[in-house]
Amino acid sequence: MSNIGVIGLGVVGKTIAFSLLKENIFDNIYLLDLNENSLTGELLDLNDSAIFYKTKVLKGDYESLKNVDFVVITAGIKQSSTSSRLEQTDKTLDIFDSILDNLNKINYQNFIIICSNPVDILTFYTVKKLNYNPHKVIGSGTLLDTNRLINILSRELKIDQKEISGYVFGEHGSSAMIPYSLIKIANMNFEDYLENKKLVIDKNELENEVKRRGFDIVKYKGATHFGVSECVIQIIKAIYFDLNSLLPVSLISSNNDSAYSFLSLINKEGAFRSNSIYLTIEEFEELNNSIDTIKKVIKEKVNPKIYNR
Repeated sequence: MSNIGVIGLGVVGKTIAFSLLKENIFDNIYLLDLNENSLTGELLDLNDSAIFYKTKVLKGDYESLKNVDFVVITAGIKQSSTSSRLEQTDKTLDIFDSILDNLNKINYQNFIIICSNPVDILTFYTVKKLNYNPHKVIGSGTLLDTNRLINILSRELKIDQKEISGYVFGEHGSSAMIPYSLIKIANMNFEDYLENKKLVIDKNELENEVKRRGFDIVKYKGATHFGVSECVIQIIKAIYFDLNSLLPVSLISSNNDSAYSFLSLINKEGAFRSNSIYLTIEEFEELNNSIDTIKKVIKEKVNPKIYNR
C-alpha cells in the first residue's frame, strides 16, 4: 500500500490534499491539523469527491504517519503581502519544533516534502534537527518561481510555455536569481532569440515580477495555493514513479551550512544536486549572494535553536 500524510490544512494543505486525491495514486491520505473543526470539515468535503477515486481520505495522527511514503508539511504562518518570507522565521520554527518532535517520536524515515515558508530555512532546520537523510527532505523551493518565470516569458514573448526552459535558483524569496545563460526559447539561447526576433526584455522588470508574483496573489485573493500545490505534486510524482526529473528544489547544501534551490535530479532514491549545470561567473556570484542571505538567517535564528538544546 502507498500512503501519504499532509500536516496543516490551511488553504495550501487542503489544495494539496485535493490534488493528491485527483492523482489517485495513493491508497490513503492522512490529514492532520490542530483545528479540529477545520479538519472535520475538510474530511467531509474531500470525501464527497473521494467516491470517484480509489484513494481514501482519513483523519490522521502521528502514529498513522509512521510508515507512510511521504509526509507533506504545509503548516506555518499565513503569508503577508507586505513582509518577506524570512520575517516569518521565528514563529514558523516554533511550529516546526512540535511537528518534528512528533515525527522523531515515531521514528519516521521516509520522504518529507516542505512547502511552508521560509522554505529554505525550514528545509535546513528539518535535516539538522532530525539528523535526517538530506536527500529525503525536499523543499518546494524555487520550482514555483521557475514556473512563474516561464509563465511571464510566455506572455511577454507571445510563445507557448512548452517552448521555454529556464530556472530560478537560490532563495525562494527576494534574493532569488535568474541564470539567463540557461534560458532557452524555442531551443535558442535567450539572448540569441531576442536578437533574432528583435525583441527587448527588461530584466529588472522581469525579475521583480517573478519575485512579486506571490505577494500580488496574496494582495488580491489572500493566499497562494494552486501553484505551490502543483509543484508539490510534481516532486512527489518524480519520486513515486522514479522519473529522474530535473527540478529546482531546495536541499541542504553539501557543506551543511545552508539550504537553497538548484537544479536537482529527483527519483525514488531522493533528490540530488545536478553537477552538469554551469553558470557564468556573474551568475555564480549572484547565486552565492542569495545563499549568503539564507546563511545569515540560519546563523542568527536557526543555529542557536539547534546547538543550544
